[in-house]
Parts: sequence; structure tokens; C-alpha cells
Amino acid sequence: MKNSSRYAMLSLLIITALSGCSSHSDKKPPLSDENFELEILHVNDLHSYTDPVSIGINTPKGMIKVDVGGAEALKSVVEERKRQNPDLIVISAGDQITGNALNYDTFHGESDAVLHGLLHTDYYMLGNHEFDHGGDGIETFMNFMKHYSPQSLMINSDMTAAPDSKVTDRGLSSHIRKVSGKNVAFYAVTNESKIVRSSSPEEGMSFKKTVPTINELTSENADRADIHILITHQGITSDKTNASLLNDVDIIIGGDSHTLCGNFSDKGISVDCPYPITATNASGHRICIVQAYEYGKVIGDLKVTFDGHGNVLQCGGTPVMPLWTDTAEPHKNSTLSKEEAVEEAGRLPNLPESPYISASKNNEATATLKSYRDVLETRKKVIGRSPRDFCNTRYPYAYCNIKGKSNPYGSETCQTLGKVILENTGADIYLVNSGMYRTDISKGDFTEEDLLNVTPFGNDVVEITMSGKDIYEVLNDTMEFVNEDLQSRSGGVPCGYGFSYSLRGKGKTPVSDISILTREGREESLDMNRNYRVLVTTYILKGKDGYSLLKGKKPLKNIGSDADIIRSYLRDHALPDIPENIRTIRSFSAE
Repeated sequence: MKNSSRYAMLSLLIITALSGCSSHSDKKPPLSDENFELEILHVNDLHSYTDPVSIGINTPKGMIKVDVGGAEALKSVVEERKRQNPDLIVISAGDQITGNALNYDTFHGESDAVLHGLLHTDYYMLGNHEFDHGGDGIETFMNFMKHYSPQSLMINSDMTAAPDSKVTDRGLSSHIRKVSGKNVAFYAVTNESKIVRSSSPEEGMSFKKTVPTINELTSENADRADIHILITHQGITSDKTNASLLNDVDIIIGGDSHTLCGNFSDKGISVDCPYPITATNASGHRICIVQAYEYGKVIGDLKVTFDGHGNVLQCGGTPVMPLWTDTAEPHKNSTLSKEEAVEEAGRLPNLPESPYISASKNNEATATLKSYRDVLETRKKVIGRSPRDFCNTRYPYAYCNIKGKSNPYGSETCQTLGKVILENTGADIYLVNSGMYRTDISKGDFTEEDLLNVTPFGNDVVEITMSGKDIYEVLNDTMEFVNEDLQSRSGGVPCGYGFSYSLRGKGKTPVSDISILTREGREESLDMNRNYRVLVTTYILKGKDGYSLLKGKKPLKNIGSDADIIRSYLRDHALPDIPENIRTIRSFSAE
């Protein structure tokens, strides 16, 4: 980017006279005087979802559930847009893998690489979940990408690894390509804090600081690049903060916080931000910031207009949510008929400035993914029943898609499964990070696929001893950590069963009024001097997700893996329906 005034004759004379006083952007030659547009299609946090995902949408006639996204729909969007603009770029901003455990645990990222081949992804980066299985996991996935999506370049501007790392290809620190006659540079930075605190990076891996690293790289590329695009996996809050500190970046394509941005709020879905966000960088120029939700439900279509000197004139475009309208059904609390639900879904793409489109079939995608889907289909047997819908929202008052409204109580999924895990162990409470549970649970049949989607990480449950004072300190220390950066750290929110607490959104000691649920169903105040038998996961015993005070505690015994415990319980029982008066997060205050 460039301020056109820098090309005035007076500026040139001053620069010539002062020579050594020129700034990072003085080296950049002007482009033509004609404005031009750059288009980018982008996804993030796909998490091994290649099939459509059901969501809830509020319509004027009632709540509906409808399938959105999926490989066929996304590929159809890419193909259509490429017909209109052959020069568009396709980007994936991290967390391609894990999350959908049925898919990932079966294929270890192979089908995810196949999806990127179908989408013809140009650039991708490593999110925090690519580090879940250390160097082996990264190497395996990158080899799949080279085989099934050879056009995709992995950009890595900040991660370094030891010489003997199992990751043999660390990607490119930056890459410049010609787009519509303009030189466009790409960079990528991931989430150091989240990787260290929540994933399993290989020993010897380290990460450079985002702002100085990117400012140095853009300065180095000043003579060669007209436009600078930063791909990130740091969350929308960090992207907005860093935008004002970056000298020459024009566009930030983000991920990690699973943020839905765009014109959805008056069309049935709660949103977190506009699309795109327009901000100002450290040089005083416009910078465009975007993110595209999660699980392939949305593909962002960013269109940025530049002047002839490479300055952003306008951040434009829209997120696109493809609807499989014939799958629409009335929500369980709705009075709509099936036919009316389909009619309402079909109306959504025709609304003014609608981000919805009608999803299109794609024969190539269907044929390419058939062998993978055939294997997964054999593993979708019903293993139990759910008595009602359970929200998996982590933080109080987050929007619960399955119910179509905010949920003031934190993760209900964690609570009902926590009761299952605590059953018959003799322990007092089950305490985990809410990020270990990944999806809502729908009323009705509960399948093996549902179980693996809800509990994708295969965590072992162990018993430890904690005093009441320990519990108080862990809850407060963890929530102080979460509240510092809610967008990226919400997975640390304490959840489980057998305890409850009141929560504040700010300040020191945000957790108070902690009580313990006795085996007889009574609530008693936490006894600071008593020792409690507590079930936790080996994951938070490593100090991950803000549970640093648990690091080093020795387990008394191993109870088993979370999925195995739940699977065994469901042989004889339905999932328990937790009474309305029993909540892990009893009350919440934003201040």
C-alpha cells in the first residue's frame, strides 16, 4: 500500500536530499493510476468437516433447522466465482484438521487434504490444532496436502523447529505471486499462546512475535510487493488489535475464534461483527479484516478495491452461507410443518442483501469423497438416546444454535456428559475445560458419530485430590486467564458436574459462591479446608487451557477415556436430563 502524496515531486526531492531518512514504505514504487479489485475466497476452522452441518435459523414464521455448507456447496461456490474471476485467490486460515473425530481419527487428515484439492486452495497455514499430535501430525497432514492438493502452499512466517524436527517442510515465510498484473505478498502467523497452552507442539518448536516479524517481512518485500496479505489464526480480537500496529498489511484473513461476521443478524442468526471490518494500520491506511465462522458453514468472499498506488479504497464483499433448503425442518419448538420449513429456507436466499445462497450439488466433489463417506457410514450406528437438546455454548449468554437463543449457563453438553462420567466413581466433582466438548447434542438418537464429534480428543479421565482452597484458586486463576482474551480462550471455561459457581466477566477473582452438589442432590458451600475427590482429564493436568495450577498434580487412578466411559454408560441408560435448577454457572455478571 502507498499514500499517493508520497509520489509528489516535493516528497521525491526531500527523500533524495535526506536519503537515509526514508521509511519502510518509501521504497515501494507506484502502481498504475487505475483502481483495481482483488477477490479472495476464504475459510477457516474446517476441523475435518467435509459434509453439511445442521444449524438453526430464526425465520419470521418460526425457527427452522437446515443443513448448510459441505464440500459440494463450497466447491460449487469456488467454481462459480472462478468463472467470473479467474484471478481470485482461495485461502484457508488454519485448523483444517481435528474436531470431527469420526473423520479425523479414521483418515488422519487425508480427506481434509482431498477437500482442499477440490477447492483448489492456494494458501493454507497451521492453526493450533495442527499441533495437537506434535511433529508427526503436522508432517502427516502436510504430506497429504502435497499429494492431494499440490497447488496449495503452506505459509509459515513465525514457527521455527529444531534441526531434527519430524516436520521436514516448514513452509514459506512469505510468497509473492502476480495477480491481475499486481505483485501480492502472503504471510501467515499462528497462535503461540494457544499452541503452547492448549496443543502439543514438538519439543524445540518456537514462535516469533507477530507484529515485529510481519513488519520486518513486509519491509523486506517492499521493493517486490504491491499488496500485503496476512493470514492469521489468532482470533478476531487479536486481529483487530494487531491491525493498528502493522505498517504495510492491507488485508487480514483470520481464523481461530470461529467468529461469524456479516449480514445475518436481521436474517435469523446472531453475529459477532460486520463483514468485512475496516480498520486503520500503523501507516494510517485502511486495512480489511475478515473471518469465516467454522466447519465450512460459510465461505467468505472478500472484495477489496485498491487505488493505483496500492492503497485500500474500500473493503467489500460478503460471507456466503449455502443452504440445502430441501433438508429444512421445523425446530422442535416450532409449529411449522415440514413443507413450511422448506418454504422458509427457500425464501432466505431471496432476501435483500442476503448472505444465503441455495447450495448446489457438485458431481466431482461427491465422486471424489464417496470412498471416504462409505467408510464413515459404517460407523454411524445408534448407541443411545438424548432426552432433549443440549447447548455446547462455553461462555454465559453465547448464542446457542440448536435452540436459536442465548444460553446463560455455559455448556450443557459438558454438564450432562460430566454427570455420566462422574456416575459410580465415588468422586465428588468432575472438572474440565469446556473446549474438550465440541458440539451441541440433539434430542433423539445419539450415534457413534455424535459421540466422536462431541468428544473428538480422546482424553483420559483421572482422579486427583484437591482441597476446597485448591478448587477456589484453580477456578479463579483459569477464569482470569480466559477473561483476558475471551475470543481465543473460551475453551478454558470450567465446566463439568457436581459443582456450581457465579462468574464475573472482568477483574480479579471472577469466580465466587462456589458450591458442591452432594450425592443426595443438595448444594453445599465449598469447604476450603476439606479434601475433595476430583475427576479431571490428563489434558488439563498438563496445565493446558489456563489450568496452570494443576500442572504437576499426580493422578491417583485412571478412570478411562471419556468416549469409552460415555459409550459404556449408554448401553443401559439414556443421557441424563439435568434439572433446570442445577447449573455449573449459576449466575453471570459482565462487570
